[in-house]
Amino acid sequence: MLACRARALLRGRLAPSVEDIEALAEPALGHRMALRFDPTGEAPTLPKLIETLATRKR
Repeated sequence: MLACRARALLRGRLAPSVEDIEALAEPALGHRMALRFDPTGEAPTLPKLIETLATRKR
């Protein structure tokens, strides 16, 4: 959340937006998550999974 606030301030806004959260989801969560090995090769990659979760319709 601090990164989102900082990004908003750098862009001249006082509060973060959904755009800030979506933009920073992969860098902030990528190092915290791990996927198990999928022998079928059908599982999404970690960046794709985070993107799907971050941009999901509310």
